[in-house]
Amino acid sequence: MLRPDVVEYLKDHLKSFPVETLRAQLAEDGVSDADFTDSLAAALRAPATSAKTVPVKRKASLAALAFLCVGVAVILSIGFYALSQKPTLSAVEGNTENPSGESGFIGHAGWIVRLPKDYVGISDFKDSTKRHQIIYFCKKGTDPTNFVNEGLFGQLGIIKLEVMPTGFPNNPTGLANLSRMAERKYTNAGEKFTMKNMQVATLPGVSVTVLSPFPRAEAFVLGQDHMFFFTAGQEDDVWRDIVLSLRDANTEN
Repeated sequence: MLRPDVVEYLKDHLKSFPVETLRAQLAEDGVSDADFTDSLAAALRAPATSAKTVPVKRKASLAALAFLCVGVAVILSIGFYALSQKPTLSAVEGNTENPSGESGFIGHAGWIVRLPKDYVGISDFKDSTKRHQIIYFCKKGTDPTNFVNEGLFGQLGIIKLEVMPTGFPNNPTGLANLSRMAERKYTNAGEKFTMKNMQVATLPGVSVTVLSPFPRAEAFVLGQDHMFFFTAGQEDDVWRDIVLSLRDANTEN
């Protein structure tokens, strides 16, 4: 059956990803193979649409915008940890880079992360309302077909970030409820894991090391309006650089 939402999704992404990659991604979201095939045919027949910028639903406060600009400057400074160095850079969604090659990524909802050298963020959305953003942080030139296999994340240095609206408040009660949810998630899956609280600037969170049967590193971080869920093959320098650099303008204002 032809699904208009799938047609629009395919029209937006066919130029960037192989058909089979899109088929696998949409299958994870419950799109049947028959629906995909019918929608693909319609997407291929439809005229190409011009790209347009999707406005952020909530108007950012002056404090949030000021924070975002400072954060971008910090991310792209010559010494990322020297906060006094602030190169001029436009605050736009997506990958940003300064002349030295150092870079960052600005998310759809106004959050930012610093990226290691030669890394980029490749972004997509799981829903048509663009409330659930998925970003794969990877080395430039990484084949995007590898994103569907989390078993390759450690070997290829890929880190996945999902950003979605959260029902947990950004306070100790919210963190306690988040911890219980995370513990149930891994326990019900029969996984062996260790878990500890973490702090990313002003953002509380939970860091999880899954030991078996599928070893990986994961983290849940609470912003004011969003939850940030990171997944990687292991907790290494790349993991720490990206996760601990997260800043959320909506929480900082």
